[in-house]
Amino acid sequence: MGALDPLVLYLAIVNATTLALVALDRRLSGRGGSGEAVSRTALTLLMFAGGALGGVIAIALFDRRTNKRNSAWHAFSVIALLGWSLALVAIYVAPLDPRAVLAAATGRGHTGLLAYLVVASGVTFLVFVVDKLVAIWNGRGHDATRVPEGALLLLSLAGGSPGALLAMLVARHKIRTTAFAVGIPLMLALQVILVAYLLQFGVA
Repeated sequence: MGALDPLVLYLAIVNATTLALVALDRRLSGRGGSGEAVSRTALTLLMFAGGALGGVIAIALFDRRTNKRNSAWHAFSVIALLGWSLALVAIYVAPLDPRAVLAAATGRGHTGLLAYLVVASGVTFLVFVVDKLVAIWNGRGHDATRVPEGALLLLSLAGGSPGALLAMLVARHKIRTTAFAVGIPLMLALQVILVAYLLQFGVA
């Protein structure tokens, strides 16, 4: 039997640690409690250090509702998971080949992917702008329902990050919220790499 790959061992340990710390945090702070026994910053750093899968599992088990308190942590856990997934593809499957990507991108047959990305970005842009208008409306004494941050992040994650970033710049919306100000540009960069891999592997 061969030795276990050191990277796989490291990832197993850091993911188990992340999951255990979130479970401990929920236990100590109470299931519905507003406090946190383990710093969200520490958990976020652990996820970027490789514990993203443990973080996403922990969110699914203990912290499913996205709100202002945990939106950055939720967003960064998914971003870190995507980033680590792409890194593992580069290490164990194939490194990104710019020539192959360029050759695939200049070929035909990508209208489905392009149409999807344009529609996803357009819808995300419109939803961000509507939420900004509702925020302005509410600031004038009204009480209209806002779009939940989780929904905005989900639209961005589903391929709408270019539209989200454009809406943030044009409408000046969510530019001071960490999950968006840092998360959306990271999401966009990773989605560009993901699309490049899809082109390289002939999936798109």
